[in-house]
Amino acid sequence: MGTEIGERRVWHIDQVLGALVGQDVRVAAESFCPTLKNGKAHQVFVSPRELVLADNTSARGLPLYVEGRLSRFSRQIGVVHVELDSPAFATDSVEGSTCFRGGIAVILRGPAIVRLAFPFRVEKLPRGADNYWEDIRLPRAQFKLAL
Repeated sequence: MGTEIGERRVWHIDQVLGALVGQDVRVAAESFCPTLKNGKAHQVFVSPRELVLADNTSARGLPLYVEGRLSRFSRQIGVVHVELDSPAFATDSVEGSTCFRGGIAVILRGPAIVRLAFPFRVEKLPRGADNYWEDIRLPRAQFKLAL
């Protein structure tokens, strides 16, 4: 008949994130909350308009992306939070303002709790440094397959 009371409907974003748990991802962020080394969060979300980067520039008006290993996610109506650990290849990835697919964006690394920007953008990070940098620089990257 109908949906039982208390039963939560599965959205497409639930399926996408569920398939990516444990993998390195890049998410478009509305805001984020850095996570401390002990796993606890600051509990204060920072938006791009409030973010000051390490080189003392503002992220105001720029798209914000956060990269990391997806450990878990939660969804309420219209609001999705993801918890990201450090990405597997953190030393070979971008941190800060960069040219991203033909525009300027800010890319940060986890660990962090991220409130996803709507429309939700979640993508699996390419493997290998060459594929990663091509994905960052090219508007439509085609990944190289190791044969």
